[in-house]
Parts: sequence; structure tokens; C-alpha cells
Amino acid sequence: MEKQVLDIRKLEWRDLDNIKKMDTGIEDDYVIRIFPKLIESEEHDIYGLFQGEALLSVAGYTIFADKFAMLGRMRSDRRYIGQGYSTEVMSFIAGLLSKKPNIHWIGANTQTHNYPAQSVIERTGMNPGPIHYYAILKTKAEHSGTKGLIWNKVDGLDQKKSLLSSLKFNALGAFPYECYYPLPFDEVLFTDEYLNECTFYTNSKEDRFVIFRNDQKGDLHTHVKYFWDDHFDQPGFFETIYHNWDENPEAAGAWIDFSETGYKNIPDPTIFDVQKPWRLYSKWF
Repeated sequence: MEKQVLDIRKLEWRDLDNIKKMDTGIEDDYVIRIFPKLIESEEHDIYGLFQGEALLSVAGYTIFADKFAMLGRMRSDRRYIGQGYSTEVMSFIAGLLSKKPNIHWIGANTQTHNYPAQSVIERTGMNPGPIHYYAILKTKAEHSGTKGLIWNKVDGLDQKKSLLSSLKFNALGAFPYECYYPLPFDEVLFTDEYLNECTFYTNSKEDRFVIFRNDQKGDLHTHVKYFWDDHFDQPGFFETIYHNWDENPEAAGAWIDFSETGYKNIPDPTIFDVQKPWRLYSKWF
């Protein structure tokens, strides 16, 4: 019997049932829950590889600032694992994006123990970059950082932009735009709308600042953006986090992106819920 031809195309509303029929082994897959957003939003696209009517593998991307594209949402039917279908979809998407004149960077963020995903990503031509640890404070527990006063709140867009433009060193090697989405540190991301959603604080010496922005990833978190590895040495840093959390009581936790060094500097990791580390892959055009 002749093997059916493989076809890759953008998913549509009619493909929701096809995704639900995939045997991915993922319980309560968020891709299914947000499927309407993925196919209706201008910032998102999702593609699938079909053999006849069977959906074998999917992947998609999100565009940020009309310049950066983050690939992800990679899913494969377990009955067809090991046949290179994920690589075909991801390579197809990377090829599409490379032809868009406005796209200058593509990235993909995956956990370091997920070797199959890393292999697929590397075959698209992306290079391994910084490793990040995502740690969530679930309670305002006693911390082992240096105690101190709450930092000074920054008001006004000009002051916020000035702080960002003054940053000469960034331990993260990226800008944690959203939870799970580290992007290049680029002023095109710092729109007035985005900065209005952010709350900035500076320490008393004005040589450190921290940014907070609420972000919904499953639960609502207050996302902490800090660009140094001295979280526990800076007086009042955690008092400032707890203060901001008090100002946003609907948040389930405070999410902090740590670099490898920053994570190693944590005196007591048990105060956090910590995910296994993630590595950012990327390629510039």
C-alpha cells in the first residue's frame, strides 16, 4: 500500500479535534485550552504535519515587537515518535520566519534535560545560549537575604527608560520579557504600554533596580526581572519583592529568573519551587 504524502500547513479551527486525538501523553495540555488564541491572534501561529487526516506533530511561534520570534508548543503523537516529524515542522517554521524581512531573531527555550527537543532545535540552525532557572516564591517565608528597607519606587516612563538604557551588565544574558520568554535585551521591547505595566524600584545607592510585571502562566505571578546575581546580598531586595506582592495580592507567587551563577548563590533553595533549568537557543538574521 502506498504511503500517504506528508503535508505541513497552518492549523485552523477545524483542526481542534485533530489535536485532541493526538496521543501526546500531556494531561490538560494548555495548547488545547488556548487554541482559539493561537489561531486568531496576529502574534501567534501554529502549524501541523499531517499524513492524510492524521495529525502527527505540531509546533508554533509567537512574534514579539514585530522583530523577534520564539518557537515552541512542540507536540508529537507518541505513536509516531522517532521519525523526524518534529524536526520537519520546526525546520519548516524556521524557514518561513527567516524569509520575513521584519524578523531578525528566532529563539526556542527548552529544559536542559529534554534532549530530544534540544536535538530538534539544533537541527533548525539555532545555537545554545544562556541557562536560566525559574524559581517561584509561593509564600512570604523568612528569607536568608540581607535585611533592609523597601527600595524606592520609580514613577514615570522617562525614568524607567533611563534605567533600562543605563544597564551595562546583564547576568541573565537576555531580557525576561515574560515567564518562559527570555528575549534579546532590545529597546524595541520597551514600549510605553509594556513599561506602564511594569513597576520599577531602585536601591538606596541607585546602582541596582528591579522590575515587576504580573504575568499569567497557568496561575498569575508577579514576574521579577533582576539583572544581577547578588539577590541575597542586596539589602531590602526581598522586602521589596514582598511589598510588591502585597500590592498585588491576586498573584499566586513571585517568579524570579536566575542565571546559573545566581541560582548557585541561593543560600536556601527550599524557599522556592524550582523548575529544572532551561536553555535558550537562538539565531540572528
